[in-house]
Amino acid sequence: MTLDAASYYQHIQAYLSDNYIVHRGDGGEIVLKEKYFKDGATKKSDRIVKLNYRGSAFAIKLDGQKGPLFGFLDDNGKEWSKRCDFIVFQCHARKMMVYLFEFKSKSLDVDSIKAQLKSGVHWCACLRKIIEQYTGDSKPLKLKQFVLTENTNPGVYLDAEQRFLARERSIRHYHYDTINGMALEDLDSDSVKTI
Repeated sequence: MTLDAASYYQHIQAYLSDNYIVHRGDGGEIVLKEKYFKDGATKKSDRIVKLNYRGSAFAIKLDGQKGPLFGFLDDNGKEWSKRCDFIVFQCHARKMMVYLFEFKSKSLDVDSIKAQLKSGVHWCACLRKIIEQYTGDSKPLKLKQFVLTENTNPGVYLDAEQRFLARERSIRHYHYDTINGMALEDLDSDSVKTI
């Protein structure tokens, strides 16, 4: 059965384990928080990105899961052991959008970033199929992919317009300082993948 976007969004939020949800969109913003080492530091710091949104939104931290991504599959060196950092689900204006985020420091290794975001796409496809198999609820998901860095000179890795990764035009690059405080629906991406 096909549901409207708001109903399907509510189903996904209700079906996902609380262990995955890291922010429920309190106060009209999504907060994505990641531990990392600053240059020269011996202790980890928190990198925090806040994104405003209209409608409803919640975030999961896919890369923060302990243990196998799928409890019944071996993660050792397998394709499904790769993970993107965050997935944000948003319902706004009678449609649902999914945003995949990979956090990096300065490196823009396209192959690594592509593999991690691809894993997020596959995870969303699996989630959609599992819900459909068990409940009969179905709705295509539309996804956008982003990589965030603190690289102050990313030009060599980006396209001529300095927006997308040169070798992967479906992945939009943002500097942490630029994206922080933006609205989800205002994030610039020409590429929307439907699964």
